[in-house]
Amino acid sequence: MLEDSNQTDKELYRTLDLREDADQEEIAQQYNRLQKLFQPETLESAADRAYAEQKLAAVEKAYEILGDPARRAIYDGRPAPLQVGTDGEPETLTCANHPDRETLLRCNKCGKPICFSCAVRTPVGYRCNQCVREQQNIYFNALGRDNIVALAVGFVLTLIVAPIVGFLLGSIGFFGFFIAFIIGSGAGTLVARIIRSAVGNRRGRRLPHMAITGIILGVAPWGILFLLSGGRAFLMLLLFAGLTIASAFPQLR
Repeated sequence: MLEDSNQTDKELYRTLDLREDADQEEIAQQYNRLQKLFQPETLESAADRAYAEQKLAAVEKAYEILGDPARRAIYDGRPAPLQVGTDGEPETLTCANHPDRETLLRCNKCGKPICFSCAVRTPVGYRCNQCVREQQNIYFNALGRDNIVALAVGFVLTLIVAPIVGFLLGSIGFFGFFIAFIIGSGAGTLVARIIRSAVGNRRGRRLPHMAITGIILGVAPWGILFLLSGGRAFLMLLLFAGLTIASAFPQLR
């Protein structure tokens, strides 16, 4: 989910028409040259001005990263160089979110200094919350109504299945606990698949929680009824519902 395209895409070097091994001085010189070349006000044609503005914006974006040694190193997939102070020791940075906290850690995507409280460990290194959320936004594509659909489907399914499970397993006796344990996880997988199908296989941050809320609401009235009536049905239903939720939740994330 958190794959970093920057590690393989060297488009920024092509934008500045540079080799990947160019030094910082070459990068700065090329940036100044391209800035002068793509000045929209020096062009007469509206189409040429629009093209120049587009190119100039791309050049600015490329230099914003390649012109900063730390951000360039991150873009190239190399460790960001430590800044060295006048005493020859690594210069301590301050966290962008907590200015009172010193740190040597940077987000490996945007290069922003972050403390360990702000850092999120991902398969490609430490990142700030903002970069993680931006990447997750690509993965989470659920629509607003999908949360309501997930809640409703979870509620209806368990409202129908709960009394069957309670009455049937409760009548079997102690052996019903083993059956509830065996089929609970499978039921969770089936419920998760039905809910995901109902929302078009889209994913969202809140969707698993809404689905589980629906399951709990569907089980609740029957659970109260079985509790008041006594017997094993309540315990059977409780075990079955717990296993169903435990199985369904991770599959809906």
